Amino acid sequence: MFAASNMTQQYDVVVIGSGIGGLMAALTCARANRSVLVLEAAKQFGGYTNGFARKHFHFDPGIHYIGECGEGGAFRRLLDGVGLNDVAFTELDPDGFDWYVFPDYNVHNCRDLSRFRDRLAADFPRETKGLDRLFGLVRSVSKATRAATQIRGPGDALKALRHAPTMLRWGRSTLSELLDTLFVDPHLKAAVCGPIGDLGLPPSRVSAVMHMGVLAHYSRGAYFPTGGSNKMRDAFLHELERCGAVLKRNARVDKILHDGERVTGVRCAGGEQHLGKVVVSNAQASSTYEMLGREVLGKRLQRKLNTMEHSVGSLCIFMGVDGSLDTSKVGSSNVWNYSSHDIDRLYDGALAGELPQARSYFLTVPSNKDPVSPLAPEGKQVVEIVTMAAGAPFKKWFEEKSMKRGAEYEALKKELADQYIAAAETHLPGLADSIELLEVGTPATNYTYTLSPEGNIYGPAHTPGQVPPFRFGFRGPVDGLFLCGASVISAGILPCAASGNIAGRMALRQLSAEPSMFQVPVKFLRKVLQ
Repeated sequence: MFAASNMTQQYDVVVIGSGIGGLMAALTCARANRSVLVLEAAKQFGGYTNGFARKHFHFDPGIHYIGECGEGGAFRRLLDGVGLNDVAFTELDPDGFDWYVFPDYNVHNCRDLSRFRDRLAADFPRETKGLDRLFGLVRSVSKATRAATQIRGPGDALKALRHAPTMLRWGRSTLSELLDTLFVDPHLKAAVCGPIGDLGLPPSRVSAVMHMGVLAHYSRGAYFPTGGSNKMRDAFLHELERCGAVLKRNARVDKILHDGERVTGVRCAGGEQHLGKVVVSNAQASSTYEMLGREVLGKRLQRKLNTMEHSVGSLCIFMGVDGSLDTSKVGSSNVWNYSSHDIDRLYDGALAGELPQARSYFLTVPSNKDPVSPLAPEGKQVVEIVTMAAGAPFKKWFEEKSMKRGAEYEALKKELADQYIAAAETHLPGLADSIELLEVGTPATNYTYTLSPEGNIYGPAHTPGQVPPFRFGFRGPVDGLFLCGASVISAGILPCAASGNIAGRMALRQLSAEPSMFQVPVKFLRKVLQ
């Protein structure tokens, strides 16, 4: 139901934002026969799952690969649990879904941690003890994460605690601190850091546990949604419609209404109010609490907001290319290209607020990942380049409308795109001459379509002090407010979807007034979760 909602109607659940977390929370509640309203500020639903098309070339800004999509995988179980059994995935090359390329070394990451470990051990035989220890830790993190997502009672909680020593030992450490303990060779350290762009911070800043979580996430293979991210997004929307949920686009929430003790609904920027017994916010935590009002926040939560560091944004170069371009070298792999094994130095510019330089990038050919679906016109291909980019150089265009930001902005995008396209010719010779369509997204684009602070793409930065249990909690400071999305567990499709499912289940418990482990004791848990 995409029709306008009744202003005086009270919904059981109002969901702010339709990213994957918001969609999952909404569907979790709608399938339990609760009345649900989803409010999306942008013109289209889906957040970073919302793809776009130009001249029949289809692009996916936020999804390049997902783990845990195979039989029994965590994401597969989440989708099946809300009736989305028909959402399909295509597996990337199991022998090399990621390709980490340095000036004097390269290696493919593959399905199965043991195989990846063996590849590294063959290249660095003097480091085998450290590799054994590292991959033992990765397995421990994987088991702890899997156990945590399946907690249904005290017995399950005890199982998860078996892996607590690993989390406690390395929970406040950076990845550099972990790798310096295990290895000597800088090339091996760099290789282990290969997918670090999935968290958007250099080794000296990123959480060691979170990076091990990334390695674990893809240990059972990497996948691409068949038909692109829009197919998955549309499956959520169709199931929500079937369940009677109301969905409104162009409905930017500017105020979460409350009486000081509990939420009562929301107000949109146009003045329209929607009453709700429960509000689930998929907006980032800083935005959520600005909408709520800082007067109801405790001192601890206010300090957390004041000191929080946002993640960086992105520069995305989307290309429709001629089918004669030879992309077989890349195949369905993701190429992580680094101009140096000193990855920290490569991140200096983005962290300092400077314009990106073509020193490192992520290269992918989505039409190779899903050759069956029409992601490109017949005989054509889709190529994408992504790199980290600070929001500051683009901030003056944040509030201007997309495609109407002027000549200076367009010239800057073209200049940056030319630099990265020239660099990518290393892997795709002739790329520049094969381009038939070019689109460039910046942090200003991210802000336009997701309202992410500073145009960031990963929520709060994944430093050791800003990951669970130090990230934001599911419960807000007033009854009936729940959070989901990148601010709660982590960025990424699976963590955000899992957070939406958990927030939705917590909302259902609140509505049914059933006691749960999340409610007893309420005051203590609120302090911990905030």
